[in-house]
Amino acid sequence: MSLPRKFSISEPILSIGLLALTIILTYGALIPNLGFYRDDWYYLWAGQAQGLSGIIRLFQIDRPLIGWIYALDYMLLPNTPLAWQLLGLLERFIGVLGFFWLLRLLWPDRRVESTIMSLLFAVYPGYLQQPNATTFSNLLIAVAAVMFSFVFTVKAVQSKRMIGRVGFTVLSVLLALLYLGIFEVMIGLEAVRFLIVWLQRREPGWTAWRISFKRTLLAALPYLLMAFSFLFWRIFIFKSARHATNVDFLFSEYAAQQWRAPLTIFIETFKDMIETAIFAWVVPFYQFTVRDNYRDLGVGFLLGALVVIPAYFYIRSLRHEMDIEPQTQHKEFLWMGVLILFVTLLPVDAAGRNVMFSDQWDRYTLHAAIGVSFFVTGFLFYALRGVTRWILLLGLIGMSVVTQFHSAAYYRDFWKSTSNLWWQMSWRAPQIKPETMLFAIVPGASFAEGYEIYGPANMIYYPGNGIQIGADVLNAATATKIIRQDPKSHYDRGVLVEDHYENPLFGIFPTPNSCLHLLDGKKVELAGYVEDSLIANVADYSKIDRVDVSARPAILPANIFGPEPPRGWCYYYQKISLARQQGNWQEAAKLADESLGKDLTPEDVSEWMPILETYATLGKIKEAKRAAAIIRSDDNARRFLCIQLQKGPAYPAPYDYDTVNALLCGSN
Repeated sequence: MSLPRKFSISEPILSIGLLALTIILTYGALIPNLGFYRDDWYYLWAGQAQGLSGIIRLFQIDRPLIGWIYALDYMLLPNTPLAWQLLGLLERFIGVLGFFWLLRLLWPDRRVESTIMSLLFAVYPGYLQQPNATTFSNLLIAVAAVMFSFVFTVKAVQSKRMIGRVGFTVLSVLLALLYLGIFEVMIGLEAVRFLIVWLQRREPGWTAWRISFKRTLLAALPYLLMAFSFLFWRIFIFKSARHATNVDFLFSEYAAQQWRAPLTIFIETFKDMIETAIFAWVVPFYQFTVRDNYRDLGVGFLLGALVVIPAYFYIRSLRHEMDIEPQTQHKEFLWMGVLILFVTLLPVDAAGRNVMFSDQWDRYTLHAAIGVSFFVTGFLFYALRGVTRWILLLGLIGMSVVTQFHSAAYYRDFWKSTSNLWWQMSWRAPQIKPETMLFAIVPGASFAEGYEIYGPANMIYYPGNGIQIGADVLNAATATKIIRQDPKSHYDRGVLVEDHYENPLFGIFPTPNSCLHLLDGKKVELAGYVEDSLIANVADYSKIDRVDVSARPAILPANIFGPEPPRGWCYYYQKISLARQQGNWQEAAKLADESLGKDLTPEDVSEWMPILETYATLGKIKEAKRAAAIIRSDDNARRFLCIQLQKGPAYPAPYDYDTVNALLCGSN
């Protein structure tokens, strides 16, 4: 049974519409709540402090082309999270559209299969960095460039006119150089290009394989020359100054391992193939949903249904194609998927990387998702029949949408914690002195590198200047440096960063319900004893005098951090704490009265401490007793704070240390 001509004409538009809807629903729901993350911060700092030339210099050490692309983006885009998120969404759709076009060129009679492959590629749950749009914008550009480079390769091979062959070949080569310049480990895709050319040039029958190979080699020659030229430049001419991308260092490691190196590479490649093709569909889904809140779980499943339902009706409209018996091409999809997975992941493992569904290591799966789409589609059509085929396909799509939504929800919460950190920091610290070493711990997430802290800190407190405030993440190594009071320095992408471990300042959220606490080593205020032994060991080294209380308040760039949040309890806590540090007890009392009058009170009992000290110092004993009673109701917090009070007065007169100590730690 053939479809009416009218439907046949509109079917590609229907497929593209389905893909667009899928992209929007899968990745667009939380875009207004997403922000800047991880490596975004040194790029944003460089743009603010050094302009376009600073951005370009950042990447000269390893991937020079990325610097120019970032500079162009920085020049053209509003410097807001929303602009970058929308750009990432558009780039993702363009890449999927290119993949769809490629499949329709290669197999014009396989409409359902090509749309299914494109859907699987669009929602592939092994790549979870879509919300991290600024950092991975270039990766999305590279993937889109790959797809259209392949499309133009097919167009060149199919073209009957010389001008068409030359023109499409030039476009294809330029796009290939673009994606390789962005991410060199994608070089394995050139083997996929050779496979694509072979599909176009092969002759039927195994006896004609030599003729097919010669024709393929001739047609692929420009691309092979391009690929080998790039490899020669990357290995023998360009010298990366970054350890992770330095070829000489990599070769020296191989030489030390001798015969074990190739064995390790092949074993890791096969492991990554299994993880990328199979585990990616279930492991991230489980990781995100096992401890999920019901609200996010419900929204995720709703979005999954909104994608699955139109996909179901699309497939149903072409049911005669969906329910066909296994064909030779379906077996071809299977082995092509395996081959593509191997050639795309081999360079990744050869470069000392591998696939993990954590800490952004899943980024190595995105270009390999091409092979996953072939493999899964081949399996669906070759190994399954009837309703089982439908259920597995729609189930994979639905689960993938749920997974991607939860990835966005994680980044939503991460951004909420990050922006909350800096708004509260600006309320509490009008200025942070140069040569301070800042440490920050936020709830629900963790910073991986120091530039995630010093980037925004310098943008807020020293806009347009060099790195005045250093930062690091707290771990065993940095804790040792703090205890040793050991000043150091290091380079982040060629930028000198002074590490003044002798001047640490800690900002932490002791509990998920706490405000930001800037710790004072003379009297550490936490909600009791904490499980993190590192905090317990280094908190006493925190120097609150690194806050310049006499400076004019810093102003957060609203385009980056958004509008100021409502002035709830945490605003008053920061301002009361600032007034206490300034010795302005009258201002502290005014703020305390105002917050209590608005029924704004803390959930972390240790945050009653500045109110207790304010009222006790001003002789308001009734109010001070009330605050002390609340703290005493939590024995853990009381004992911890009383031990801190044993260090002696943390503030100069007229601070009434004896009254505070008696009310909180006395027998009454």
